[in-house]
Amino acid sequence: MRIFKWRGIKRQKRSFSAIESLRRKFLRFKIISLSLIGVLVISLFTIVFVNYDYLIFKTLISRHYIHTETLDAMFYEHLGIDPEGRYSRYFDNFVIALVTAEIRSTGNDPYTFLFTPQQRAAHEERIAQEASEADFFEIASGIVYLKIPNISPSVENFIHRNRREIANFDSIIIDLRGNPGGELASSQAIAGLFLPRRAVVNFEQARWDFWPFTRERRASGSQFFEFENIVILQDGWTASAAEVMITALQANLDNVTTIGETTFGKAVGQVLIPLRRGFAVNSTAITIHTPDMSYIHGVGVAPDIAHSPSDALEAALDFLQGARP
Repeated sequence: MRIFKWRGIKRQKRSFSAIESLRRKFLRFKIISLSLIGVLVISLFTIVFVNYDYLIFKTLISRHYIHTETLDAMFYEHLGIDPEGRYSRYFDNFVIALVTAEIRSTGNDPYTFLFTPQQRAAHEERIAQEASEADFFEIASGIVYLKIPNISPSVENFIHRNRREIANFDSIIIDLRGNPGGELASSQAIAGLFLPRRAVVNFEQARWDFWPFTRERRASGSQFFEFENIVILQDGWTASAAEVMITALQANLDNVTTIGETTFGKAVGQVLIPLRRGFAVNSTAITIHTPDMSYIHGVGVAPDIAHSPSDALEAALDFLQGARP
């Protein structure tokens, strides 16, 4: 019996002349280029179509409106600048300023607004000035006093640089009176120095287009500070990220005592987005919840020991010295 083995016919690779190869490469390049141009044209058409009403209104008002003295006054009122006839250049910023002003008025949200370049520079200077007031020192035998004027990367770095000296004491008084808050990331980092690894610091909820988004924030790294007693001074101006720090320590540690007044009660967070020409928009974008999912916005954090903020430090010293054996 004969067995025939069939072998596939190997296809011969076609060879092209140099001119033919160049022509084929050019054809491929032409097809790809035309496809990209088509995508860009469609994208541009979509952008114009979606924003047609606004673009027409912007062009009509900024280029053709005849009562320029009215526009000058409005631009100066809301942006603090003289547009010098360049209404189109600043029109987007002008619209953002108007919309955010209406949000503040209608929605009782003082945290959504447009930063002009001057306002943004002043804001950053104020934060830096506040942060420079951070301090710590031995206020009594075995007790360290830590002043946290705001919650910012600068203050976070200050505490981190001095953490070994601060940790040499038995007890600590953390002064958050008048602290307006600041950045949540810095609050979580500072609180993390006091908390066990992976302890819940807070929850953040944001509204995306079609579904809510919840993020759990946990302490990272190992617990660095292990004090016998932690006393926190607070008042009616202690707010936002400072309140996050208070509730995180209260929820995870059993040696925390707060003295003073009920805090401000700000449990919403903002996103600061830089814009062109030095402008920036600050928009309320998240709600902040305590580790047990409580929502303290408009409520605040009540103190364990109610006391006048003006002499709360003396009360804290009496409390700590009385707590010693």
